[in-house]
Amino acid sequence: MRKIPKIKTAIILAGGKGSRMINFSVLPKELIQQGFDSEKMHKSMIPIKRKPLLEYIILWLKNEEIKKIVIGVGAKKESIINYFEEGKRWGVEIVYTEHNPEGGTGDALREDMEKSGIEDKYFFVVNGDQITDFPLKELIKIHFSNRNLPLATIGLIYPTFPFGKIEWELKTHQIINFQEKPIIKVPTSAGIYLFSKEIKSYLKNNLEKYAFPLLVKEHRIKGYLYEGFWDTINTIKDWERINNQLNNQV
Repeated sequence: MRKIPKIKTAIILAGGKGSRMINFSVLPKELIQQGFDSEKMHKSMIPIKRKPLLEYIILWLKNEEIKKIVIGVGAKKESIINYFEEGKRWGVEIVYTEHNPEGGTGDALREDMEKSGIEDKYFFVVNGDQITDFPLKELIKIHFSNRNLPLATIGLIYPTFPFGKIEWELKTHQIINFQEKPIIKVPTSAGIYLFSKEIKSYLKNNLEKYAFPLLVKEHRIKGYLYEGFWDTINTIKDWERINNQLNNQV
């Protein structure tokens, strides 16, 4: 039986141009009161119940026994670095790398690996705009579940459809069912990955357009479906939904 290694390193992708958050023309009063400035702060620093989104990610990783965290930064990097520093306050080691914002996700990850000096045989990669309690230990079990080890195992979720789903009779125009933002039973990438260091030779352009399709052809990629809590923030509506959801859990 293969011994399953302990994986203690993760890369958080929090770089890019930050363009998806910069076009907020009107911020909710609550966000302004908490000091969030979309012109100066990276979107991963948007507060949820007075705690930056990125802090939730770091605490989640720490809870999953991650000791070293590499944060790939870019636009508005100072808002991240000045807040988290070396990570001592959270009981983890944090290092920062900056990559070319013109490249794709694969290029960015390759640069993060090279500049951070990661020597781990296996490590996690997660997006910096999500909030979840995804069980990384289950991802590890799937990765090492048979003899033919993959180079990547992707965390999967069922996404929420962003609109109301309508069922209707075409001939009579009668609506027979309505569901507000239903869960769509189509496995989708959660932006959570377990990689072998050999993934580096596949890292160019975008992960989704180059590396993953190539790994599929080579039968070197797996997936683990999680049906628990997972959400992401790209818009103010996303922020309002998650804020309300967490308030209801208290």
